[in-house]
Amino acid sequence: MNTGAKMAPNLEFTGERIVPGATEEPLFREHEERYIFAGGFVMDKQVLDVACGTGVGTHYLLSAGARGCYGLDISKEAVEYARCAYADCEFFQGDATQIPLPDGSVDVVVSFETIEHVGNQDRFLHECCRVLRPGGSFICSTPNRKMVRWHNANPFHAHELTQQEFERLLGAVFTDIQLQGQDLRTYPWYVVRTLLVRLLDQFKARGLAKRILGWGPSSPSGRSEFDPNLYGTSDRQKIRSSRAGRFMEPMYLIAVGRKA
Repeated sequence: MNTGAKMAPNLEFTGERIVPGATEEPLFREHEERYIFAGGFVMDKQVLDVACGTGVGTHYLLSAGARGCYGLDISKEAVEYARCAYADCEFFQGDATQIPLPDGSVDVVVSFETIEHVGNQDRFLHECCRVLRPGGSFICSTPNRKMVRWHNANPFHAHELTQQEFERLLGAVFTDIQLQGQDLRTYPWYVVRTLLVRLLDQFKARGLAKRILGWGPSSPSGRSEFDPNLYGTSDRQKIRSSRAGRFMEPMYLIAVGRKA
């Protein structure tokens, strides 16, 4: 960790942002995989990371070869943490629909797990496009509504998107959209399993559900940095074409678009 002049403040882990050292390993790796994927687009580029949280991903993009990295987040506490922990990046507090940067000031905009939190999604996308230089890249991810609709509603999400809605929204602002999927699952089995867990939850039997499905306890990873060297071939294949088979659906949708 590139530590600044003062110690980074302690942050509560709520499940909605990565807190280095306190995030459960599966969730930490989900975010890590997305940033490693984005790292392939940032060499010698000026990058903006929208909804950067604590800045661990922003810092990774700099280490992946970016010329410079900005991070933007609406949370004052997260931005304070990022400024302390990753002094080699520049962080701002602000709204994703009012990005405090001039027109055409960056080459790449990265925004993971953001669009579903935004009420005015069209305005958010136009803001990301505004700060991009012509030909710049936009890399965005969101949960797949077809999968998460079977879970209890997420109170932090304003509007979740299906693959068709996601493509249509991005296609109205960006060109050359390439859609990827992360963590593909067998859809019928996933639905049955999720509904079973929800049913057993109602009878206060979540522990039984975990035993039936072979789920073990998940503990904090203890890791504070993203590291592509930890991944083998099978891990690197977790982000691939979202159209992988008739009964397969990704948990997350990842799109790469370009400003015309």
